[in-house]
Amino acid sequence: MLIEAIRAAILGALPVGCFTFLIVQWSIVSGRLDKFSDEKALSAQYKKIRKEAKEAKKNAKLKKQKGEPEAEQIQQQKQAFFDSRKGGDLFYSKLIFFGGGFYGTMALLTYLIIELFEILSFFGKIIDVSNWKFSFSVQFIVDLIINSIMNIVSAFIWFQTLPKYIEVNNGFIWLAAVYFGYLGGVRFTQARGEQAWQLLSTQLQTMRDKFSKK
Repeated sequence: MLIEAIRAAILGALPVGCFTFLIVQWSIVSGRLDKFSDEKALSAQYKKIRKEAKEAKKNAKLKKQKGEPEAEQIQQQKQAFFDSRKGGDLFYSKLIFFGGGFYGTMALLTYLIIELFEILSFFGKIIDVSNWKFSFSVQFIVDLIINSIMNIVSAFIWFQTLPKYIEVNNGFIWLAAVYFGYLGGVRFTQARGEQAWQLLSTQLQTMRDKFSKK
């Protein structure tokens, strides 16, 4: 059990803590989340955002039914990551779609893992030219849509999906590990998020400058 706890801490809690810090601090830097005092305050923000998103969707549907023209989208000032990169909008929308908080963060992480493995599998098939059979058809589009839906479903039931990608011998230990990892990531973001983000941004900028010179 001790070995399993150590594995869960290294392979579960640590990655979840780091991912939580990245996704939450990313949201704060982009202006999508406010700074918070604790995990409860962060959860309250997620709850408010989900409520506002549902109301906005409902109002948009009513306007469409009435035939009212849609309001022009306000161009937001470009900021780091989320506002300046469309990928940031995708990550954030998926986080809110999955519910935010611990459950949503785990679902998003699981979804990214699933997509990563599928991308690697796809490239593996491309490399193996002898077994590469590809035909663009209606069935291919249908399969792609079904696969996308199944990936989302698998992400929602992350507690059943993740053991397919990593050996889990004691589910309770791993569940506790990833939960404490999430709490650790939240606490770290609240206490040292701004400094850590600045350091990370500086290091990434330095690396980018080195590669651009080459």
